[in-house]
Amino acid sequence: MLRFLLWASTWLSLMSAAFAGDGPVVKFSIAQEKLQIEYRCHEADGERTVFVALQTSTEAGSAVLPFAEDYEGSTVFLPFQANKLYLLQVGRDTSRVWRRTWSEWKWSDREEAATDLELGVGADACVIRLPLASLGKSLKVAIYSKDFAQNKSWGRLFGALDPLVQAGEGDKYIPHYFEVDLGAKDGPAVKTRGRLGQEAARPRIYQLFVRLFGNLNQTRQPNGTMAQNGVGKFNDINEAALASLKELGFSHVWLTGVLQQATGTDYSAIGQPADDPDLLKGIAGSPYAIKDYFDVSPDYAVEPKNRLAEFKALLARMHAHQLKALIDFVPNHVARCYHSEIKPELAFGEKDDRCVFFHPANNFFYLEKDADGPPLQLPTWKDGAPISSTCKLEGMKCDGRFSDETEFGRVTGNNVASWKPALGDWYETI
Repeated sequence: MLRFLLWASTWLSLMSAAFAGDGPVVKFSIAQEKLQIEYRCHEADGERTVFVALQTSTEAGSAVLPFAEDYEGSTVFLPFQANKLYLLQVGRDTSRVWRRTWSEWKWSDREEAATDLELGVGADACVIRLPLASLGKSLKVAIYSKDFAQNKSWGRLFGALDPLVQAGEGDKYIPHYFEVDLGAKDGPAVKTRGRLGQEAARPRIYQLFVRLFGNLNQTRQPNGTMAQNGVGKFNDINEAALASLKELGFSHVWLTGVLQQATGTDYSAIGQPADDPDLLKGIAGSPYAIKDYFDVSPDYAVEPKNRLAEFKALLARMHAHQLKALIDFVPNHVARCYHSEIKPELAFGEKDDRCVFFHPANNFFYLEKDADGPPLQLPTWKDGAPISSTCKLEGMKCDGRFSDETEFGRVTGNNVASWKPALGDWYETI
């Protein structure tokens, strides 16, 4: 039954949990075996439809709410999977309650549900009352309002309990919701959550370049080897470091450059010899010339053969300190010498048609044969002398060629379609 009531100061004596932010103030409380949600109403000219989306169980629901003219209006997207949606149509003299439920992987037809809940509209506050018996021990809640006197029959959203939702017409996304623990000792415990369940606070990200973090070598030199300059390790990101980051208020750690890259460091002992120096910019190589999407750099492991285990141990330490890990994903180019030992079945380019510049089934773009090539001529060597700073280093055996591209050639990572890329191009990537 839908009721219009003025709620008095007796609210203050009820068990309650309140949330206040830049938007409306919301109070959750329990009285007479009902969950009461009190919030400051947004103004509307006479008529409104209040929507209450709920997730009352752990069963599958839908984050996409139904849409229809005159009733739900344009689509609303949620950060959780709702299994119930109530429409409370509030008119000047009449009111109706409708319900849809998620069942068998679809939203049910709309049906009247006048006895499911109550809505009280006061001078500056609205109160929704839901029977506890229908809610379970915990639930997720999102509430918003639409005015169907505007935007013809599709309505205009003019208010939501999430202050980040802007009023307006068309489809809307509600990024935050309330998670309510109805079994809490001192009344309903309420937290504001986002799509991934995180608190509403803005994430704080600490960027950490593993190669530098923890490297205490004080005798570094330009173009030095790893033995000369040292390198940070996964193990250097220890309990003390992570505790300090958490204490500083960080929520995420961006582990920059951890995926395996093309490098001049020789790991023949574990079956990974140094890469062709013509494909390197620096002995260590570029962290964005990724050689294996499914592996991490052995540079960062105390025992290179155990690099993945040491990386997983780092992730476990981070999670123990309630820190989330971010790593780079570089989908638009890979190292020219890309080869995965972890996932050899994903050998990019093996089945490509190399006779065409582009084919939708190809992994790479291929150069068309002309007077300049093949073979591919890299800008690292000219007239019998090294040109690139890496090839000028002692012991580097450069020749301006890449053995895999003597019969064909591939476009560079910065989209240069030339058999003779320039020194400033991303010739080390494709």
